[in-house]
Amino acid sequence: MRGISDDSLRMLVILRNDSKRLFERIKHREREYLSILSLKRSREHFKDIFKCLYDTITIEQLRLLSEEVLIALDNFYTKVERLKWYLNHSEDMPATMKDTVSLQVRDIETKYEMLALYLNAEMGEDDENEGDSIVIPLSENIEIEESQFDDNLALEDNEEDD
Repeated sequence: MRGISDDSLRMLVILRNDSKRLFERIKHREREYLSILSLKRSREHFKDIFKCLYDTITIEQLRLLSEEVLIALDNFYTKVERLKWYLNHSEDMPATMKDTVSLQVRDIETKYEMLALYLNAEMGEDDENEGDSIVIPLSENIEIEESQFDDNLALEDNEEDD
């Protein structure tokens, strides 16, 4: 762990958890919230999807963070706010909304992954230990013996035959 204060660490944990949960709701409930909007013509459920702590954090609390984290936070939460605004005010037809939301969610995912990297780096944690959805490429030095590969394929073939 780097030499950061307890207050800074707490703020980083809060922001990491907040951004992660927000992103998960936006991404994994996309089909549901668009369905509700299309069928019921209600936008009331968006308050639950977009609920976050970031809106309540003060400038004094944000001053505990590095410039890089602040920029990544702003990029992520700005994209989220744009999607929220679009969903709450758009008069687009459902098919157009679905396409637009899908594009915006992918953009939010990119910003979330970048934010997660900065938050974890600031906290001195490895991405592998966090369990976020960030993909870490495998090392080119990993070797798999041919016999292990063949054994695994044989097991998979036998399972399919059952």
